[in-house]
Amino acid sequence: MIQQIGDPLVHMVRNAVDHGIEPLDARRAAGKSDSGNVTLSAFHSGGNIVVEITDDGKGLDPNALIKKAIEKGIVQPGERLSDEQAYNLIFAPGFSTAEVVTGVSGRGVGMDVVRRNIENLRGKCDIVSTLGKGSTFSIRLPLTLAIIDGMLLRVGSERFIIQTIAVEQALRPKPGQITTVQHSGAVLNVRGRLIPLVPLGPLFQLGEYVDPCNAMVVIAQYASGEIGLVVDELLGQQQVVIKSLGERFEGLRGISGAAILGDGRVGLILDVLGISLAYRDSQISACGSRSNPLAMSSDGSPIDPVLCGESPMAAHDTNAMQLT
Repeated sequence: MIQQIGDPLVHMVRNAVDHGIEPLDARRAAGKSDSGNVTLSAFHSGGNIVVEITDDGKGLDPNALIKKAIEKGIVQPGERLSDEQAYNLIFAPGFSTAEVVTGVSGRGVGMDVVRRNIENLRGKCDIVSTLGKGSTFSIRLPLTLAIIDGMLLRVGSERFIIQTIAVEQALRPKPGQITTVQHSGAVLNVRGRLIPLVPLGPLFQLGEYVDPCNAMVVIAQYASGEIGLVVDELLGQQQVVIKSLGERFEGLRGISGAAILGDGRVGLILDVLGISLAYRDSQISACGSRSNPLAMSSDGSPIDPVLCGESPMAAHDTNAMQLT
């Protein structure tokens, strides 16, 4: 873990020095000390290791981030983002607020690479910032890379696992909470937040569309947002040992691994970000008119082995998955 987290930490500390700490005249004008401070700390929190990089610099300006994102085509004009969503724009591929690439921070490497390295360790990065006062980047990593706490879900006759750290809540929605947005599908209104609903049955070709009001919705978070996963049933929580799916399923969006459950069957581990991207890109496109949205590599190019005419679970049913 130390070897894999080293480069992201160095990159983030360099960013804090180069982009976070203001020039001397700006610090004096703001009534700050001449010397900027960047603090690196680490501690245990529950079943996680938390590493924080804190600076007393200028902080992140949400409006400036959104403006830059619109210029780069990452955000559509008029799209409303919360401060947290604006902060997470810095993790978008190709996004940078720097006018000149320096030898101190990026060296041309983006924060998307940093986030990818953290997510490869099944971690997440949160940002808290106050304009004019500074920022804190928190990296949260599991204490072990082999065992996760998961919530067991049933979709059709199959079972899936989602990390409990990604789950905000689970609920059975009422009809008044469900609305349909043009070109975006169904959304769930939870305390004023509109959360896109993703029916896992059709997405994984395990069944027809199910009315969310007759099912369960698991609200799951990822780096830059949240989605509502429509599932048939919640089966409870358990710790599982992560297994690799092997080269055949490398790049399969929406699935990060698998685990052998108590009855000896295989449960696939869900990747929330991958599911969100696949559903957004495809809106459950029919197989034949477009490639199955799950059969895509991380750069959006199709991968060969799995899916037209056959769901990822078909290989599961025939014991084709080679878990390592």
